[in-house]
Amino acid sequence: MHSLTQEIRSFSRANLRRQRTRVTTLSGRRIIETWRGACLQVEEAEAVPGGSGYVQDLSADLQVGVVKPWLLLGSQDAAHDLETMKKYKVT
Repeated sequence: MHSLTQEIRSFSRANLRRQRTRVTTLSGRRIIETWRGACLQVEEAEAVPGGSGYVQDLSADLQVGVVKPWLLLGSQDAAHDLETMKKYKVT
């Protein structure tokens, strides 16, 4: 069985997919962010017609992902929820 350290060291950047992130600002402006090499490239996209396109989400995100039995991944909402922390035996 490999350790997490071995998995990280053996990972190749060639395995990563090219990623584009579309960001919509509060004013409705759209920006597309793309990593090229070590540089972040930002380009303007068309504005959202007829409104800002922003939907505020005030609900708590209590989802927790178990990466390894001793390694959890979750949001700050989950980290602040005592019942969720007890459920996953976080001390």
